[in-house]
Amino acid sequence: MALENKILDLSYEAAEDLSNDQYRIVVLASGKVRRPDASTDIPLGVLQNAPAAGEAAVVRLIGVSKIQLGETVAENEWVKLEYVSAADAGKGMDADGALDLAIGRCLVGGAEDELGEVLLSGAVHQVNAAS
Repeated sequence: MALENKILDLSYEAAEDLSNDQYRIVVLASGKVRRPDASTDIPLGVLQNAPAAGEAAVVRLIGVSKIQLGETVAENEWVKLEYVSAADAGKGMDADGALDLAIGRCLVGGAEDELGEVLLSGAVHQVNAAS
């Protein structure tokens, strides 16, 4: 059952072409959203549309969202962003022990490249990180 619940969606300018990144995790840099550059980037939220560079990118920060999975993720596992390469980044994966980078909890799991669902908590709690 697909359940989406928009609590807080915000729009930002897309810093790059994100037309193939709908339902992937994005990060905020210089007031624009982009794909992550590393697995340790602090996630902003899940991209809800597929904008080209310079267009409005709608990002869900709080609520329930679909998410493209980067590996098999089970229900109730915490989800963080995946980073494989510049072209393959932002899918959701099991946070394992990296709960300080978790963006939310998986409500509907699945296998790699399937759409799951995540309950976005609205905050990433990095421990021992300088602000």
